[in-house]
Amino acid sequence: MIRFAKLVGVQVFLTKGRPSIYGSTVHEIEHEIAQLPPGLFGGSFTKTKFLGDSLELTDSLRSKKFRHAMFCGVEAHIGVRAQATELLKQGIIVHVLLDGVSSRNKEEVSPFITLMRDDAHLNKYPLYFITSETLSYIIIDNQIMIGNLKVPVGDFLTDFLALIRTEGQSISTGLKTLLGNGDERVLGESSEVIE
Repeated sequence: MIRFAKLVGVQVFLTKGRPSIYGSTVHEIEHEIAQLPPGLFGGSFTKTKFLGDSLELTDSLRSKKFRHAMFCGVEAHIGVRAQATELLKQGIIVHVLLDGVSSRNKEEVSPFITLMRDDAHLNKYPLYFITSETLSYIIIDNQIMIGNLKVPVGDFLTDFLALIRTEGQSISTGLKTLLGNGDERVLGESSEVIE
Protein backbone atom coordinates (compact mmCIF):
# COMPACT_ATOMS: atom_id res chain seq x y z
CA MET A 1 0.00 0.00 0.00
CA ILE A 2 2.96 2.35 0.50
CA ARG A 3 3.93 1.82 -3.15
CA PHE A 4 0.34 2.47 -4.19
CA ALA A 5 0.22 5.64 -2.06
CA LYS A 6 3.36 6.82 -3.83
CA LEU A 7 1.80 6.09 -7.22
CA VAL A 8 -1.37 8.11 -6.53
CA GLY A 9 0.14 10.76 -4.27
CA VAL A 10 -1.60 9.81 -1.03
CA GLN A 11 0.09 10.76 2.23
CA VAL A 12 1.40 7.95 4.48
CA PHE A 13 1.58 8.03 8.29
CA LEU A 14 3.39 5.50 10.46
CA THR A 15 2.41 4.54 13.99
CA LYS A 16 4.54 2.24 16.07
CA GLY A 17 4.98 0.92 19.55
CA ARG A 18 7.92 2.14 21.60
CA PRO A 19 11.02 0.74 19.86
CA SER A 20 12.78 0.26 23.22
CA ILE A 21 10.05 -2.22 24.20
CA TYR A 22 8.69 -3.68 20.94
CA GLY A 23 11.66 -3.33 18.61
CA SER A 24 11.90 -1.30 15.44
CA THR A 25 9.55 -1.11 12.48
CA VAL A 26 9.97 -3.88 9.90
CA HIS A 27 12.90 -3.00 7.63
CA GLU A 28 10.87 -3.37 4.42
CA ILE A 29 8.33 -0.78 5.62
CA GLU A 30 11.05 1.66 6.66
CA HIS A 31 12.68 1.19 3.24
CA GLU A 32 9.43 1.87 1.38
CA ILE A 33 8.73 4.98 3.48
CA ALA A 34 12.24 6.26 2.75
CA GLN A 35 11.43 6.00 -0.98
CA LEU A 36 8.43 8.36 -0.71
CA PRO A 37 8.80 11.75 -2.40
CA PRO A 38 8.90 14.84 -0.16
CA GLY A 39 5.49 15.69 1.21
CA LEU A 40 4.04 12.18 1.03
CA PHE A 41 5.34 11.03 4.42
CA GLY A 42 3.03 12.64 6.97
CA GLY A 43 5.06 11.62 9.99
CA SER A 44 5.81 8.88 12.46
CA PHE A 45 3.84 8.62 15.69
CA THR A 46 5.07 6.54 18.61
CA LYS A 47 2.45 5.05 20.88
CA THR A 48 2.91 5.75 24.56
CA LYS A 49 0.13 3.54 25.87
CA PHE A 50 -0.30 -0.20 25.54
CA LEU A 51 -3.48 0.08 23.48
CA GLY A 52 -2.15 3.01 21.48
CA ASP A 53 -2.97 6.67 21.69
CA SER A 54 -3.54 8.31 18.39
CA LEU A 55 -4.39 11.82 19.58
CA GLU A 56 -1.29 13.27 17.92
CA LEU A 57 -2.11 11.38 14.73
CA THR A 58 -5.77 12.40 14.96
CA ASP A 59 -4.78 16.06 15.39
CA SER A 60 -2.46 15.83 12.39
CA LEU A 61 -5.16 14.30 10.20
CA ARG A 62 -7.75 16.86 11.30
CA SER A 63 -5.40 19.80 10.79
CA LYS A 64 -4.85 18.61 7.21
CA LYS A 65 -8.62 18.18 6.80
CA PHE A 66 -8.41 14.46 6.07
CA ARG A 67 -11.81 12.77 6.12
CA HIS A 68 -10.62 9.20 5.48
CA ALA A 69 -7.92 6.97 6.98
CA MET A 70 -6.86 3.51 5.81
CA PHE A 71 -5.44 1.09 8.38
CA CYS A 72 -3.18 -1.89 8.07
CA GLY A 73 -0.82 -3.43 10.59
CA VAL A 74 -0.03 -6.23 12.97
CA GLU A 75 -1.69 -6.95 16.26
CA ALA A 76 -4.95 -5.71 14.75
CA HIS A 77 -6.92 -6.57 17.86
CA ILE A 78 -4.78 -4.23 19.98
CA GLY A 79 -3.11 -1.22 18.37
CA VAL A 80 -5.00 -1.08 15.06
CA ARG A 81 -8.33 -1.39 16.85
CA ALA A 82 -7.48 1.30 19.42
CA GLN A 83 -6.22 3.81 16.89
CA ALA A 84 -8.99 3.17 14.38
CA THR A 85 -11.58 3.60 17.15
CA GLU A 86 -10.04 6.92 18.20
CA LEU A 87 -10.24 8.23 14.64
CA LEU A 88 -13.83 7.01 14.30
CA LYS A 89 -14.75 8.88 17.49
CA GLN A 90 -13.33 12.04 15.90
CA GLY A 91 -15.51 11.63 12.80
CA ILE A 92 -12.82 10.33 10.46
CA ILE A 93 -14.01 7.56 8.12
CA VAL A 94 -11.89 4.44 8.62
CA HIS A 95 -11.09 1.77 6.04
CA VAL A 96 -9.55 -1.39 7.51
CA LEU A 97 -7.69 -3.51 4.96
CA LEU A 98 -8.73 -7.10 5.51
CA ASP A 99 -5.61 -8.32 3.71
CA GLY A 100 -3.46 -5.78 5.54
CA VAL A 101 -4.14 -6.61 9.19
CA SER A 102 -2.88 -9.57 11.13
CA SER A 103 -1.83 -10.83 14.51
CA ARG A 104 0.87 -13.07 15.89
CA ASN A 105 -2.05 -15.37 16.71
CA LYS A 106 -4.20 -15.82 13.61
CA GLU A 107 -7.19 -16.61 15.85
CA GLU A 108 -7.28 -12.92 16.89
CA VAL A 109 -8.14 -11.54 13.44
CA SER A 110 -11.73 -12.78 13.16
CA PRO A 111 -12.74 -11.56 16.65
CA PHE A 112 -11.08 -8.19 15.85
CA ILE A 113 -13.29 -7.83 12.77
CA THR A 114 -16.40 -8.82 14.73
CA LEU A 115 -15.61 -6.43 17.59
CA MET A 116 -14.91 -3.51 15.24
CA ARG A 117 -18.10 -4.24 13.28
CA ASP A 118 -20.18 -4.40 16.47
CA ASP A 119 -18.64 -1.18 17.88
CA ALA A 120 -19.24 0.62 14.58
CA HIS A 121 -22.84 -0.55 14.39
CA LEU A 122 -23.57 0.37 18.01
CA ASN A 123 -21.97 3.81 17.74
CA LYS A 124 -22.95 4.48 14.10
CA TYR A 125 -19.29 4.93 13.10
CA PRO A 126 -18.42 5.04 9.37
CA LEU A 127 -16.24 1.93 9.20
CA TYR A 128 -15.36 -0.02 6.05
CA PHE A 129 -13.76 -3.46 5.84
CA ILE A 130 -12.22 -3.78 2.40
CA THR A 131 -9.30 -5.41 0.57
CA SER A 132 -6.31 -3.42 -0.61
CA GLU A 133 -6.99 -4.15 -4.28
CA THR A 134 -10.64 -3.09 -4.08
CA LEU A 135 -9.75 0.10 -2.20
CA SER A 136 -7.01 0.81 -4.75
CA TYR A 137 -9.51 0.65 -7.62
CA ILE A 138 -11.92 2.95 -5.77
CA ILE A 139 -9.16 5.51 -5.14
CA ILE A 140 -8.03 5.35 -8.77
CA ASP A 141 -11.59 5.82 -10.00
CA ASN A 142 -11.95 8.89 -7.77
CA GLN A 143 -8.58 10.29 -8.87
CA ILE A 144 -9.51 9.91 -12.56
CA MET A 145 -12.97 11.44 -12.03
CA ILE A 146 -11.61 14.57 -10.37
CA GLY A 147 -8.70 14.87 -12.79
CA ASN A 148 -6.11 14.53 -10.04
CA LEU A 149 -3.64 12.22 -11.82
CA LYS A 150 -0.22 13.74 -12.52
CA VAL A 151 0.44 11.55 -15.59
CA PRO A 152 -1.71 10.41 -18.55
CA VAL A 153 -4.33 7.86 -17.50
CA GLY A 154 -2.89 5.15 -19.80
CA ASP A 155 0.61 5.48 -18.31
CA PHE A 156 -0.80 5.49 -14.79
CA LEU A 157 -2.91 2.37 -15.37
CA THR A 158 0.10 0.54 -16.85
CA ASP A 159 2.12 1.32 -13.70
CA PHE A 160 -0.82 0.43 -11.45
CA LEU A 161 -1.47 -2.95 -13.10
CA ALA A 162 2.23 -3.83 -12.83
CA LEU A 163 2.07 -2.97 -9.12
CA ILE A 164 -1.06 -5.09 -8.64
CA ARG A 165 0.62 -8.09 -10.32
CA THR A 166 3.71 -7.72 -8.12
CA GLU A 167 1.86 -7.07 -4.87
CA GLY A 168 -0.83 -9.67 -5.57
CA GLN A 169 1.71 -12.45 -5.26
CA SER A 170 3.10 -10.96 -2.04
CA ILE A 171 -0.42 -10.68 -0.59
CA SER A 172 -1.24 -14.30 -1.48
CA THR A 173 1.98 -15.50 0.12
CA GLY A 174 1.33 -13.40 3.23
CA LEU A 175 -2.21 -14.70 3.58
CA LYS A 176 -1.06 -18.30 3.30
CA THR A 177 1.57 -17.65 5.95
CA LEU A 178 -0.91 -15.90 8.25
CA LEU A 179 -3.61 -18.51 7.77
CA GLY A 180 -1.26 -21.49 7.69
CA ASN A 181 -2.51 -22.60 4.25
CA GLY A 182 -5.92 -22.57 5.81
CA ASP A 183 -9.14 -20.79 5.09
CA GLU A 184 -8.56 -17.74 2.88
CA ARG A 185 -12.25 -16.87 2.64
CA VAL A 186 -11.97 -15.13 6.04
CA LEU A 187 -10.27 -12.32 4.16
CA GLY A 188 -12.53 -12.44 1.10
CA GLU A 189 -12.74 -10.01 -1.80
CA SER A 190 -15.88 -8.18 -0.66
CA SER A 191 -16.07 -4.87 1.11
CA GLU A 192 -18.48 -4.12 3.89
CA VAL A 193 -19.72 -0.77 5.08
CA ILE A 194 -20.94 -0.25 8.59
CA GLU A 195 -22.98 2.90 9.12
